[in-house]
Amino acid sequence: MRERDTKVEPPLVAGRTCGSCNVCCVALTIDDPEMQKLQGYRCKNARPDNSCSIYENRPQTCRTFFCGWRRMKWIREPLRPDRSGVLVRQHNIVSKEDGTHREGVIFTLLTNAALKAEGLAESVAAAVAADVPVFLHVPGPPGHTASQVQINEALQDAVITMDKPAVLKILGRIRAIGKSARHERIVLARRDPPGRDPPGSGHSPNA
Repeated sequence: MRERDTKVEPPLVAGRTCGSCNVCCVALTIDDPEMQKLQGYRCKNARPDNSCSIYENRPQTCRTFFCGWRRMKWIREPLRPDRSGVLVRQHNIVSKEDGTHREGVIFTLLTNAALKAEGLAESVAAAVAADVPVFLHVPGPPGHTASQVQINEALQDAVITMDKPAVLKILGRIRAIGKSARHERIVLARRDPPGRDPPGSGHSPNA
């Protein structure tokens, strides 16, 4: 799979704002010509009140990233990341076979309590029922790789029968497997200091 080169972003959901939430400033790896940060570590530019000390000059990665709670209306209202422990992201998938694009969604469960988040089962089930590719993402220790697996098939029967306890049980089981998986330390490529011409690089927030 590869990321699409250009795409038109949908409008943000009306009435939803980041407020004091800065989960993306901690949970994601940022590999940008202007800034590098490993997942699980708080960004050095985050202030104690969770605002950004370089907001007006923040990297393009930070300017363009919005979580799924802000982008997708069908993600339930209670799933704001800092309140739920659930980080939702859009995931653009490009087929290796024919180059076609599909929009998927990634649910990251940041804490054990995230499994009890109001609206989690309903949001996951809505995506599965709509045949949207759904991935469960389980972070490793800070600075390490994560586990990620598509869960549509595993959840299909529970979604069809509208069995919410079964949906949550399956999510819990898959998360436990992901937590016990091997997680490698993330090594970011060295980048040239600002002012030099870097040898071409991407800048998307990663897990």
